[in-house]
Amino acid sequence: MSTATVYVSYMDDRKRGNPAGHTNELVAANLRKVRQSTGVDLRELSARIKATGRVISPSALSKIENGDRRVDVDDLTVFAYALETTPAALLTPLPEETQAPAGVPEDRFTPEEIQVWIQGRVKLTTEDLLRYWKEQAFDSASYIHRSGDILTQYDKGQVGVTPREVHEKRIATHRERLAMISGRQLELDPMATPIDG
Repeated sequence: MSTATVYVSYMDDRKRGNPAGHTNELVAANLRKVRQSTGVDLRELSARIKATGRVISPSALSKIENGDRRVDVDDLTVFAYALETTPAALLTPLPEETQAPAGVPEDRFTPEEIQVWIQGRVKLTTEDLLRYWKEQAFDSASYIHRSGDILTQYDKGQVGVTPREVHEKRIATHRERLAMISGRQLELDPMATPIDG
C-alpha cells in the first residue's frame, strides 16, 4: 500500500471536532430564555458584548440560539456578564430536564444533582453526593420539626399569620422529600443511614 493510499484512508477515518452536544443546546436555550426575559434583543446583546471587547454579530447570536453555531467558553462568560447572570445559570438545566450534560453518564444522576454540580456545590462522587443529601435531609427534618412546633402552638389557640393549612402542606412536602432523599441515599450507598422526619 502506498503512502498516498494510507493518507487517504486516514483522512476518511478522521473527524473534525465533535458535534455540538446537549450542553451546547442547553446553553443556547438558556441564553434565549434569559435574553428574552430581560427584554434584550439580539442587537442590544451584540452591543453589550462589543463593549466587553469581544465581537459577536446579531446574526451570529441568532445562530447560537438556534443551535447552528457552537458556544465556546469565552462566549459563555461574555454572555453571562452581558446579561447580568452567571455562567452557571446558563449551564444549569431546568429542574424538569432529564438529559445529562455532555460527558455525564445518562440516568446515573438526578436532575437536582446535576444542577448543584453545575453550580459548584457538589462533585459527582458518591461521597460528596451522600454529604449533600445528608444536609438536605437534615434541612427537611428541621423544617418538619419547626412547622410541627408552630402547629402545636396553633392547637393551644395561638394563631399565627400563616394559615394552618399552609404549614400542614409544607410538612407533607418535606416528608415526601425526605422519602425521596432516603431512597436516593440507599441507591448511592445501601449501608447509608437515612434521617427520618
